[in-house]
Amino acid sequence: MCSLQESLPPPALGIVTVAEQNGDLIARPEDEATTLIGNSLQGINLPIIEASTDTLASLAIEESAQSAFLPNKGDIPLWKRAWYSCNENGVSGMLEEMAEERSDVPWLVSSMAYGCLTAVRAASTLQGSIYPHMTLSRPELISEYSVVRDWAESEIRAFAWHPHTNKCAVAWQNDSIKVFTADSDIVPTLKHRYQHGVSCLAWKPFSAGILAVGCQSCVLVWHLDPASQSTRPSAGSAQVLSHHTNCPITTLAWDPRGRLLTSASPWDTVMMVWNVPRETSYAVGRGGGGGVSLLRWSPDKSRLLAATPSAVFRVWETHSWTCEKWTQLSGRLQAACWSPDSQILLFCSAKEPAIYSLNFNETKVGGATTGGAQAAVKCADLSEVVYEDGDLEGVRIGGLIQDMAWDPTGERLAVLFQKTLEEDHADDVIALFNTRLQPVLELIPCGFIRCEPDEEPQLISFLPKFDKGALLTICFKSGKVKFLPLIFTSAWSLSENRRPPFQALNGSSHHRNLELFSVND
Repeated sequence: MCSLQESLPPPALGIVTVAEQNGDLIARPEDEATTLIGNSLQGINLPIIEASTDTLASLAIEESAQSAFLPNKGDIPLWKRAWYSCNENGVSGMLEEMAEERSDVPWLVSSMAYGCLTAVRAASTLQGSIYPHMTLSRPELISEYSVVRDWAESEIRAFAWHPHTNKCAVAWQNDSIKVFTADSDIVPTLKHRYQHGVSCLAWKPFSAGILAVGCQSCVLVWHLDPASQSTRPSAGSAQVLSHHTNCPITTLAWDPRGRLLTSASPWDTVMMVWNVPRETSYAVGRGGGGGVSLLRWSPDKSRLLAATPSAVFRVWETHSWTCEKWTQLSGRLQAACWSPDSQILLFCSAKEPAIYSLNFNETKVGGATTGGAQAAVKCADLSEVVYEDGDLEGVRIGGLIQDMAWDPTGERLAVLFQKTLEEDHADDVIALFNTRLQPVLELIPCGFIRCEPDEEPQLISFLPKFDKGALLTICFKSGKVKFLPLIFTSAWSLSENRRPPFQALNGSSHHRNLELFSVND
Protein backbone atom coordinates (compact mmCIF):
# COMPACT_ATOMS: atom_id res chain seq x y z
CA MET A 1 0.00 0.00 0.00
CA CYS A 2 1.38 3.41 -0.98
CA SER A 3 0.91 6.79 0.69
CA LEU A 4 1.42 10.45 -0.16
CA GLN A 5 4.52 10.48 2.03
CA GLU A 6 6.31 8.56 -0.73
CA SER A 7 5.60 11.32 -3.25
CA LEU A 8 7.91 14.19 -4.15
CA PRO A 9 6.87 17.58 -2.72
CA PRO A 10 4.61 19.72 -4.90
CA PRO A 11 5.93 22.74 -6.80
CA ALA A 12 6.04 25.95 -4.79
CA LEU A 13 3.34 28.59 -5.07
CA GLY A 14 3.62 30.39 -8.40
CA ILE A 15 5.23 27.37 -10.07
CA VAL A 16 2.88 25.56 -12.44
CA THR A 17 3.04 21.95 -13.67
CA VAL A 18 3.18 21.95 -17.48
CA ALA A 19 3.74 18.29 -18.47
CA GLU A 20 5.12 14.90 -17.60
CA GLN A 21 8.13 13.45 -19.39
CA ASN A 22 8.63 9.71 -18.75
CA GLY A 23 7.70 9.83 -15.10
CA ASP A 24 9.08 13.27 -14.25
CA LEU A 25 6.66 16.15 -13.74
CA ILE A 26 7.93 19.37 -15.30
CA ALA A 27 7.04 22.65 -13.59
CA ARG A 28 7.80 26.23 -14.59
CA PRO A 29 6.98 29.76 -13.36
CA GLU A 30 3.50 30.94 -14.19
CA ASP A 31 4.60 33.38 -16.90
CA GLU A 32 6.36 30.57 -18.80
CA ALA A 33 3.81 27.81 -18.23
CA THR A 34 1.33 28.73 -20.98
CA THR A 35 4.05 28.89 -23.64
CA LEU A 36 5.60 25.58 -22.63
CA ILE A 37 2.23 23.78 -22.56
CA GLY A 38 1.47 25.16 -26.03
CA ASN A 39 4.82 23.95 -27.35
CA SER A 40 4.32 20.47 -25.90
CA LEU A 41 0.91 20.20 -27.63
CA GLN A 42 2.18 21.22 -31.06
CA GLY A 43 1.07 18.79 -33.75
CA ILE A 44 -1.85 17.57 -31.62
CA ASN A 45 -5.32 18.61 -32.80
CA LEU A 46 -7.36 19.64 -29.77
CA PRO A 47 -10.47 21.80 -29.43
CA ILE A 48 -10.03 25.43 -28.44
CA ILE A 49 -12.37 25.88 -25.49
CA GLU A 50 -13.37 29.42 -24.71
CA ALA A 51 -16.19 30.65 -22.51
CA SER A 52 -18.05 33.46 -24.23
CA THR A 53 -19.02 36.56 -22.28
CA ASP A 54 -22.70 35.65 -22.34
CA THR A 55 -21.88 32.30 -20.73
CA LEU A 56 -20.06 33.87 -17.81
CA ALA A 57 -22.45 36.78 -17.37
CA SER A 58 -24.72 36.46 -14.36
CA LEU A 59 -28.30 37.68 -14.27
CA ALA A 60 -28.64 41.30 -13.28
CA ILE A 61 -31.68 40.55 -11.17
CA GLU A 62 -32.35 37.81 -8.66
CA GLU A 63 -35.24 36.45 -10.69
CA SER A 64 -34.51 33.19 -12.49
CA ALA A 65 -34.45 33.10 -16.28
CA GLN A 66 -37.20 30.48 -16.19
CA SER A 67 -39.62 32.69 -14.23
CA ALA A 68 -38.95 35.65 -16.51
CA PHE A 69 -40.72 33.90 -19.38
CA LEU A 70 -43.62 32.39 -17.47
CA PRO A 71 -47.03 33.92 -18.17
CA ASN A 72 -49.31 35.23 -15.44
CA LYS A 73 -50.75 32.43 -13.32
CA GLY A 74 -54.26 33.72 -13.81
CA ASP A 75 -54.00 33.16 -17.56
CA ILE A 76 -53.18 29.44 -17.24
CA PRO A 77 -55.79 26.78 -16.43
CA LEU A 78 -55.32 24.98 -13.12
CA TRP A 79 -54.71 21.58 -14.70
CA LYS A 80 -51.88 23.03 -16.80
CA ARG A 81 -50.27 24.64 -13.76
CA ALA A 82 -50.58 21.35 -11.84
CA TRP A 83 -49.04 19.41 -14.74
CA TYR A 84 -46.18 21.90 -15.01
CA SER A 85 -45.54 21.70 -11.25
CA CYS A 86 -45.53 17.91 -11.44
CA ASN A 87 -42.91 17.93 -14.20
CA GLU A 88 -40.71 20.48 -12.44
CA ASN A 89 -41.13 19.58 -8.75
CA GLY A 90 -42.69 16.13 -8.68
CA VAL A 91 -45.97 14.97 -7.16
CA SER A 92 -45.51 17.12 -4.04
CA GLY A 93 -45.24 20.22 -6.25
CA MET A 94 -48.51 19.35 -7.98
CA LEU A 95 -50.26 18.81 -4.65
CA GLU A 96 -48.95 22.14 -3.35
CA GLU A 97 -50.31 23.91 -6.42
CA MET A 98 -53.75 22.38 -5.93
CA ALA A 99 -53.79 22.89 -2.16
CA GLU A 100 -52.76 26.54 -2.28
CA GLU A 101 -55.05 27.68 -5.12
CA ARG A 102 -58.27 27.50 -3.14
CA SER A 103 -59.93 30.32 -5.10
CA ASP A 104 -60.36 28.44 -8.40
CA VAL A 105 -60.22 24.87 -7.07
CA PRO A 106 -63.29 22.97 -5.88
CA TRP A 107 -63.34 22.67 -2.09
CA LEU A 108 -63.32 18.87 -2.18
CA VAL A 109 -60.34 18.70 -4.57
CA SER A 110 -58.38 21.26 -2.55
CA SER A 111 -59.06 19.44 0.73
CA MET A 112 -58.02 16.09 -0.73
CA ALA A 113 -54.84 17.64 -2.16
CA TYR A 114 -54.03 19.19 1.21
CA GLY A 115 -54.58 15.87 2.99
CA CYS A 116 -52.40 14.00 0.48
CA LEU A 117 -49.71 16.69 0.76
CA THR A 118 -49.70 16.35 4.56
CA ALA A 119 -49.29 12.59 4.23
CA VAL A 120 -46.48 12.96 1.67
CA ARG A 121 -44.63 15.41 3.90
CA ALA A 122 -44.98 13.11 6.91
CA ALA A 123 -43.63 10.20 4.88
CA SER A 124 -40.77 12.40 3.61
CA THR A 125 -39.91 13.39 7.18
CA LEU A 126 -39.78 9.74 8.24
CA GLN A 127 -37.75 8.79 5.18
CA GLY A 128 -35.46 11.79 5.72
CA SER A 129 -34.61 10.56 9.22
CA ILE A 130 -33.28 7.37 7.61
CA TYR A 131 -31.83 8.92 4.44
CA PRO A 132 -31.02 12.60 5.10
CA HIS A 133 -30.44 13.33 1.40
CA MET A 134 -34.16 12.86 0.78
CA THR A 135 -34.82 16.22 2.46
CA LEU A 136 -32.58 18.16 0.06
CA SER A 137 -33.97 20.28 -2.75
CA ARG A 138 -33.19 19.28 -6.33
CA PRO A 139 -30.34 21.79 -6.79
CA GLU A 140 -28.88 20.82 -3.41
CA LEU A 141 -29.09 17.14 -4.31
CA ILE A 142 -27.33 17.67 -7.64
CA SER A 143 -24.61 19.71 -5.94
CA GLU A 144 -24.11 17.02 -3.29
CA TYR A 145 -23.77 14.09 -5.71
CA SER A 146 -22.19 15.75 -8.73
CA VAL A 147 -18.58 14.82 -9.52
CA VAL A 148 -17.86 18.56 -9.77
CA ARG A 149 -16.15 19.82 -6.64
CA ASP A 150 -18.29 22.97 -6.30
CA TRP A 151 -21.20 22.45 -8.69
CA ALA A 152 -23.30 25.35 -7.40
CA GLU A 153 -20.58 27.98 -7.93
CA SER A 154 -18.52 26.56 -10.78
CA GLU A 155 -18.87 28.07 -14.27
CA ILE A 156 -18.44 24.56 -15.71
CA ARG A 157 -21.11 22.11 -14.56
CA ALA A 158 -20.18 19.05 -16.67
CA PHE A 159 -17.61 17.94 -19.25
CA ALA A 160 -17.40 14.96 -21.62
CA TRP A 161 -14.93 13.87 -24.28
CA HIS A 162 -16.27 12.12 -27.38
CA PRO A 163 -15.00 8.50 -27.24
CA HIS A 164 -13.66 8.44 -30.82
CA THR A 165 -12.86 11.98 -31.99
CA ASN A 166 -11.23 15.06 -30.52
CA LYS A 167 -14.54 16.66 -29.66
CA CYS A 168 -15.93 17.60 -26.27
CA ALA A 169 -19.10 19.00 -24.73
CA VAL A 170 -19.10 21.54 -21.91
CA ALA A 171 -22.13 22.43 -19.78
CA TRP A 172 -22.06 25.93 -18.31
CA GLN A 173 -23.64 27.46 -15.24
CA ASN A 174 -26.42 29.07 -17.30
CA ASP A 175 -27.53 25.55 -18.43
CA SER A 176 -26.27 26.00 -21.98
CA ILE A 177 -24.03 23.37 -23.57
CA LYS A 178 -21.33 24.09 -26.12
CA VAL A 179 -19.70 21.51 -28.38
CA PHE A 180 -16.06 22.16 -29.31
CA THR A 181 -14.36 20.25 -32.13
CA ALA A 182 -10.70 20.20 -33.16
CA ASP A 183 -9.96 22.08 -36.42
CA SER A 184 -13.42 23.63 -36.47
CA ASP A 185 -14.57 27.16 -35.72
CA ILE A 186 -18.22 26.10 -35.50
CA VAL A 187 -19.33 25.81 -31.87
CA PRO A 188 -22.95 24.59 -31.56
CA THR A 189 -24.80 25.89 -28.51
CA LEU A 190 -27.50 23.60 -27.11
CA LYS A 191 -30.46 25.04 -25.22
CA HIS A 192 -33.80 23.48 -24.32
CA ARG A 193 -36.68 24.44 -22.06
CA TYR A 194 -36.12 21.29 -19.97
CA GLN A 195 -32.34 21.78 -19.81
CA HIS A 196 -32.15 22.95 -16.19
CA GLY A 197 -29.73 21.81 -13.52
CA VAL A 198 -27.38 20.00 -15.92
CA SER A 199 -25.33 17.53 -13.88
CA CYS A 200 -23.70 15.14 -16.36
CA LEU A 201 -22.96 14.56 -20.05
CA ALA A 202 -22.26 11.37 -22.02
CA TRP A 203 -21.52 10.86 -25.72
CA LYS A 204 -22.94 7.73 -27.34
CA PRO A 205 -20.18 5.34 -28.46
CA PHE A 206 -19.93 4.56 -32.20
CA SER A 207 -22.01 7.63 -33.01
CA ALA A 208 -20.80 10.93 -34.39
CA GLY A 209 -23.20 13.28 -32.68
CA ILE A 210 -25.53 11.80 -30.06
CA LEU A 211 -25.12 13.42 -26.64
CA ALA A 212 -27.05 12.48 -23.48
CA VAL A 213 -27.62 15.21 -20.89
CA GLY A 214 -28.68 14.60 -17.29
CA CYS A 215 -31.05 17.35 -16.15
CA GLN A 216 -33.14 18.28 -13.14
CA SER A 217 -36.35 16.73 -14.47
CA CYS A 218 -35.36 14.43 -17.36
CA VAL A 219 -32.70 13.09 -19.70
CA LEU A 220 -32.20 14.97 -22.96
CA VAL A 221 -30.64 13.13 -25.90
CA TRP A 222 -29.35 15.56 -28.52
CA HIS A 223 -28.93 14.35 -32.13
CA LEU A 224 -26.31 16.60 -33.74
CA ASP A 225 -25.26 16.50 -37.37
CA PRO A 226 -21.43 16.82 -37.52
CA ALA A 227 -21.70 18.24 -41.05
CA SER A 228 -24.14 20.96 -40.04
CA GLN A 229 -22.97 24.59 -40.10
CA SER A 230 -25.60 25.67 -37.59
CA THR A 231 -24.48 27.04 -34.24
CA ARG A 232 -27.95 26.82 -32.66
CA PRO A 233 -29.55 23.38 -33.23
CA SER A 234 -33.31 23.50 -32.75
CA ALA A 235 -35.02 22.00 -29.73
CA GLY A 236 -36.51 19.41 -32.10
CA SER A 237 -33.06 17.81 -32.27
CA ALA A 238 -33.43 16.62 -28.66
CA GLN A 239 -35.37 13.64 -27.33
CA VAL A 240 -36.92 14.00 -23.88
CA LEU A 241 -36.70 10.85 -21.73
CA SER A 242 -38.49 11.20 -18.43
CA HIS A 243 -39.73 9.02 -15.61
CA HIS A 244 -41.74 10.53 -12.76
CA THR A 245 -39.58 9.02 -9.98
CA ASN A 246 -36.17 8.96 -11.66
CA CYS A 247 -35.14 12.59 -11.19
CA PRO A 248 -33.18 14.70 -10.71
CA ILE A 249 -30.59 12.90 -12.80
CA THR A 250 -27.16 13.01 -11.18
CA THR A 251 -25.44 10.25 -13.19
CA LEU A 252 -25.85 8.59 -16.56
CA ALA A 253 -23.74 6.34 -18.76
CA TRP A 254 -23.90 4.58 -22.14
CA ASP A 255 -22.84 0.97 -22.32
CA PRO A 256 -19.57 0.62 -24.30
CA ARG A 257 -21.47 -0.58 -27.39
CA GLY A 258 -23.81 2.40 -27.32
CA ARG A 259 -27.02 0.32 -27.24
CA LEU A 260 -28.19 1.04 -23.70
CA LEU A 261 -28.33 4.32 -21.80
CA THR A 262 -28.56 4.13 -18.02
CA SER A 263 -29.67 6.99 -15.78
CA ALA A 264 -30.18 7.25 -12.05
CA SER A 265 -31.14 9.56 -9.22
CA PRO A 266 -30.40 9.48 -5.47
CA TRP A 267 -34.16 9.82 -4.97
CA ASP A 268 -34.95 6.56 -6.79
CA THR A 269 -33.84 3.08 -5.73
CA VAL A 270 -33.79 1.81 -9.32
CA MET A 271 -31.76 2.87 -12.33
CA MET A 272 -33.50 3.28 -15.67
CA VAL A 273 -32.10 1.45 -18.70
CA TRP A 274 -33.32 3.29 -21.80
CA ASN A 275 -34.01 2.12 -25.31
CA VAL A 276 -33.42 5.56 -26.80
CA PRO A 277 -34.87 4.98 -30.32
CA ARG A 278 -38.18 3.77 -28.87
CA GLU A 279 -38.07 6.06 -25.83
CA THR A 280 -38.89 3.14 -23.55
CA SER A 281 -37.18 2.12 -20.34
CA TYR A 282 -36.61 -0.84 -18.08
CA ALA A 283 -36.17 -0.42 -14.32
CA VAL A 284 -33.26 -2.32 -12.76
CA GLY A 285 -32.50 -2.20 -9.06
CA ARG A 286 -32.76 -3.55 -5.56
CA GLY A 287 -34.34 -2.12 -2.43
CA GLY A 288 -32.11 -0.46 0.10
CA GLY A 289 -29.47 2.21 -0.13
CA GLY A 290 -31.80 5.15 -0.59
CA GLY A 291 -31.23 5.60 -4.32
CA VAL A 292 -28.51 5.37 -6.98
CA SER A 293 -25.84 8.08 -6.96
CA LEU A 294 -23.15 6.86 -9.39
CA LEU A 295 -23.02 4.60 -12.47
CA ARG A 296 -19.87 3.22 -14.09
CA TRP A 297 -19.78 0.65 -16.94
CA SER A 298 -16.75 -1.62 -17.23
CA PRO A 299 -14.90 -1.21 -20.58
CA ASP A 300 -15.82 -4.76 -21.68
CA LYS A 301 -19.53 -4.03 -20.97
CA SER A 302 -19.88 -7.09 -18.72
CA ARG A 303 -20.38 -5.20 -15.42
CA LEU A 304 -22.07 -2.07 -14.18
CA LEU A 305 -21.26 -0.36 -10.89
CA ALA A 306 -24.23 1.23 -9.12
CA ALA A 307 -23.40 3.20 -5.97
CA THR A 308 -25.96 4.42 -3.45
CA PRO A 309 -26.11 7.42 -1.06
CA SER A 310 -25.49 5.02 1.84
CA ALA A 311 -22.56 2.73 2.62
CA VAL A 312 -23.71 0.21 0.00
CA PHE A 313 -22.80 -0.34 -3.63
CA ARG A 314 -23.61 -3.05 -6.13
CA VAL A 315 -21.89 -4.45 -9.19
CA TRP A 316 -24.32 -5.79 -11.78
CA GLU A 317 -23.39 -8.60 -14.13
CA THR A 318 -25.05 -7.61 -17.41
CA HIS A 319 -25.32 -11.09 -18.95
CA SER A 320 -28.14 -12.15 -16.65
CA TRP A 321 -28.59 -8.83 -14.77
CA THR A 322 -27.80 -10.22 -11.34
CA CYS A 323 -25.74 -8.31 -8.81
CA GLU A 324 -23.37 -8.65 -5.88
CA LYS A 325 -23.49 -6.19 -2.99
CA TRP A 326 -20.70 -4.67 -0.91
CA THR A 327 -21.42 -2.98 2.41
CA GLN A 328 -19.67 -1.66 5.51
CA LEU A 329 -17.97 1.27 3.82
CA SER A 330 -16.99 4.15 6.07
CA GLY A 331 -19.33 6.34 4.01
CA ARG A 332 -21.05 6.39 0.65
CA LEU A 333 -19.02 5.51 -2.42
CA GLN A 334 -17.73 8.87 -3.69
CA ALA A 335 -15.78 8.01 -6.85
CA ALA A 336 -14.86 4.91 -8.85
CA CYS A 337 -13.12 3.87 -12.06
CA TRP A 338 -12.48 0.61 -13.92
CA SER A 339 -9.16 -0.66 -15.22
CA PRO A 340 -8.91 -0.98 -19.03
CA ASP A 341 -9.14 -4.78 -18.81
CA SER A 342 -12.28 -4.55 -16.61
CA GLN A 343 -10.72 -6.76 -13.96
CA ILE A 344 -10.04 -4.12 -11.30
CA LEU A 345 -12.37 -1.56 -9.75
CA LEU A 346 -10.85 1.33 -7.82
CA PHE A 347 -13.14 3.27 -5.49
CA CYS A 348 -13.12 5.56 -2.50
CA SER A 349 -15.64 6.60 0.13
CA ALA A 350 -16.76 10.10 1.05
CA LYS A 351 -15.45 9.82 4.62
CA GLU A 352 -12.04 8.13 4.33
CA PRO A 353 -8.87 9.39 2.60
CA ALA A 354 -8.02 6.09 0.94
CA ILE A 355 -8.35 4.21 -2.35
CA TYR A 356 -9.61 0.61 -2.34
CA SER A 357 -9.54 -2.00 -5.06
CA LEU A 358 -11.74 -4.96 -5.97
CA ASN A 359 -10.46 -7.72 -8.22
CA PHE A 360 -12.87 -9.44 -10.59
CA ASN A 361 -12.32 -12.81 -12.21
CA GLU A 362 -13.76 -13.81 -15.55
CA THR A 363 -17.54 -14.08 -15.44
CA LYS A 364 -18.66 -17.70 -15.31
CA VAL A 365 -20.35 -19.18 -18.34
CA GLY A 366 -24.04 -18.39 -17.99
CA GLY A 367 -23.28 -15.25 -15.98
CA ALA A 368 -24.14 -16.69 -12.57
CA THR A 369 -21.99 -14.21 -10.64
CA THR A 370 -19.95 -11.09 -11.21
CA GLY A 371 -16.86 -12.85 -9.86
CA GLY A 372 -15.85 -10.10 -7.44
CA ALA A 373 -13.52 -10.53 -4.48
CA GLN A 374 -15.19 -10.94 -1.12
CA ALA A 375 -13.37 -7.99 0.43
CA ALA A 376 -11.84 -4.80 -0.88
CA VAL A 377 -8.10 -4.16 -0.52
CA LYS A 378 -6.75 -0.81 0.61
CA CYS A 379 -4.13 0.13 -1.95
CA ALA A 380 -3.41 3.82 -1.23
CA ASP A 381 -3.48 5.97 1.91
CA LEU A 382 -4.15 9.60 0.99
CA SER A 383 -4.14 11.08 4.47
CA GLU A 384 -2.94 14.67 4.73
CA VAL A 385 0.80 15.27 4.51
CA VAL A 386 2.50 18.57 5.41
CA TYR A 387 5.08 19.94 2.95
CA GLU A 388 7.26 23.02 3.30
CA ASP A 389 6.33 25.64 0.70
CA GLY A 390 8.79 28.52 0.39
CA ASP A 391 8.30 31.07 3.14
CA LEU A 392 5.19 29.31 4.41
CA GLU A 393 5.45 27.12 7.48
CA GLY A 394 3.83 24.23 5.68
CA VAL A 395 1.06 23.30 3.29
CA ARG A 396 -1.19 20.30 3.81
CA ILE A 397 -2.03 18.14 0.82
CA GLY A 398 -4.33 15.15 0.70
CA GLY A 399 -7.47 14.15 2.54
CA LEU A 400 -10.88 13.17 1.28
CA ILE A 401 -11.22 12.44 -2.43
CA GLN A 402 -13.65 14.21 -4.78
CA ASP A 403 -13.04 12.25 -7.99
CA MET A 404 -10.59 9.94 -9.74
CA ALA A 405 -9.71 9.44 -13.40
CA TRP A 406 -7.82 6.45 -14.85
CA ASP A 407 -6.29 6.92 -18.29
CA PRO A 408 -7.17 4.43 -21.10
CA THR A 409 -3.75 2.73 -20.95
CA GLY A 410 -4.20 1.95 -17.26
CA GLU A 411 -0.85 3.55 -16.39
CA ARG A 412 -1.81 6.92 -14.91
CA LEU A 413 -4.35 7.71 -12.18
CA ALA A 414 -5.28 11.31 -11.32
CA VAL A 415 -6.92 12.14 -7.99
CA LEU A 416 -8.83 15.35 -7.22
CA PHE A 417 -9.28 16.13 -3.52
CA GLN A 418 -12.32 17.67 -1.90
CA LYS A 419 -12.22 21.39 -1.23
CA THR A 420 -11.44 22.59 2.28
CA LEU A 421 -11.84 25.97 3.95
CA GLU A 422 -8.47 25.88 5.64
CA GLU A 423 -5.90 28.43 4.44
CA ASP A 424 -2.93 26.07 4.70
CA HIS A 425 -4.52 23.38 2.54
CA ALA A 426 -3.49 23.22 -1.13
CA ASP A 427 -6.78 23.11 -3.04
CA ASP A 428 -5.08 23.70 -6.41
CA VAL A 429 -3.11 20.43 -6.33
CA ILE A 430 -3.96 17.14 -8.08
CA ALA A 431 -2.20 13.90 -7.15
CA LEU A 432 -0.81 11.72 -9.95
CA PHE A 433 -0.03 8.00 -9.65
CA ASN A 434 1.79 5.56 -11.91
CA THR A 435 -0.28 2.36 -11.99
CA ARG A 436 0.65 -1.19 -12.93
CA LEU A 437 -1.88 -3.96 -13.49
CA GLN A 438 0.43 -6.96 -13.85
CA PRO A 439 1.36 -9.15 -12.11
CA VAL A 440 -0.49 -7.39 -9.28
CA LEU A 441 -2.00 -3.94 -8.96
CA GLU A 442 0.48 -1.26 -7.90
CA LEU A 443 -0.06 2.45 -7.28
CA ILE A 444 3.18 4.43 -7.29
CA PRO A 445 3.05 8.18 -6.49
CA CYS A 446 4.42 10.26 -9.40
CA GLY A 447 4.02 13.63 -7.74
CA PHE A 448 1.59 16.53 -7.60
CA ILE A 449 0.18 18.69 -10.38
CA ARG A 450 0.15 22.32 -9.29
CA CYS A 451 -2.37 24.51 -11.12
CA GLU A 452 -2.25 28.25 -11.80
CA PRO A 453 -2.67 30.51 -8.75
CA ASP A 454 -6.28 31.45 -7.97
CA GLU A 455 -7.56 28.65 -10.23
CA GLU A 456 -9.59 25.93 -8.49
CA PRO A 457 -9.82 22.58 -10.33
CA GLN A 458 -13.37 21.24 -10.45
CA LEU A 459 -13.30 18.31 -12.89
CA ILE A 460 -10.67 15.93 -14.26
CA SER A 461 -10.82 13.50 -17.16
CA PHE A 462 -8.55 11.85 -19.72
CA LEU A 463 -8.74 12.12 -23.50
CA PRO A 464 -9.89 8.64 -24.68
CA LYS A 465 -7.16 8.36 -27.33
CA PHE A 466 -3.70 9.91 -27.04
CA ASP A 467 -0.78 8.26 -28.85
CA LYS A 468 1.98 9.91 -26.80
CA GLY A 469 0.82 8.61 -23.42
CA ALA A 470 -2.11 10.31 -21.73
CA LEU A 471 -3.71 13.74 -21.86
CA LEU A 472 -5.24 15.00 -18.62
CA THR A 473 -8.04 17.55 -18.91
CA ILE A 474 -8.62 19.90 -15.97
CA CYS A 475 -11.72 22.12 -15.76
CA PHE A 476 -11.52 25.12 -13.45
CA LYS A 477 -14.11 27.04 -11.49
CA SER A 478 -13.53 30.16 -13.61
CA GLY A 479 -14.55 28.33 -16.81
CA LYS A 480 -11.00 27.73 -18.02
CA VAL A 481 -10.01 24.28 -19.38
CA LYS A 482 -6.41 23.09 -19.35
CA PHE A 483 -4.83 20.20 -21.28
CA LEU A 484 -1.85 18.63 -19.53
CA PRO A 485 0.22 16.18 -21.65
CA LEU A 486 1.64 13.17 -19.81
CA ILE A 487 4.30 11.86 -22.20
CA PHE A 488 5.40 8.27 -21.62
CA THR A 489 5.82 5.00 -23.49
CA SER A 490 2.97 2.69 -22.62
CA ALA A 491 3.88 -0.83 -21.57
CA TRP A 492 1.31 -2.43 -23.90
CA SER A 493 2.77 -0.58 -26.91
CA LEU A 494 6.03 -2.48 -26.36
CA SER A 495 4.33 -5.88 -26.37
CA GLU A 496 4.10 -8.08 -29.44
CA ASN A 497 0.41 -7.52 -30.18
CA ARG A 498 0.71 -3.71 -29.58
CA ARG A 499 -2.89 -3.54 -28.43
CA PRO A 500 -4.36 -2.28 -25.16
CA PRO A 501 -5.47 -5.07 -22.82
CA PHE A 502 -9.14 -4.11 -23.04
CA GLN A 503 -9.11 -4.43 -26.85
CA ALA A 504 -7.69 -7.93 -26.64
CA LEU A 505 -10.32 -8.85 -24.04
CA ASN A 506 -13.19 -7.53 -26.15
CA GLY A 507 -11.99 -9.50 -29.12
CA SER A 508 -11.94 -12.78 -27.16
CA SER A 509 -15.34 -12.58 -25.50
CA HIS A 510 -17.15 -15.94 -25.51
CA HIS A 511 -20.63 -14.89 -24.45
CA ARG A 512 -23.21 -12.33 -25.40
CA ASN A 513 -24.94 -10.10 -22.90
CA LEU A 514 -28.60 -10.74 -22.24
CA GLU A 515 -30.37 -7.87 -23.97
CA LEU A 516 -33.00 -5.91 -22.12
CA PHE A 517 -34.46 -5.00 -25.51
CA SER A 518 -34.78 -7.05 -28.66
CA VAL A 519 -32.12 -7.02 -31.37
CA ASN A 520 -34.55 -5.34 -33.78
CA ASP A 521 -35.14 -2.34 -31.49
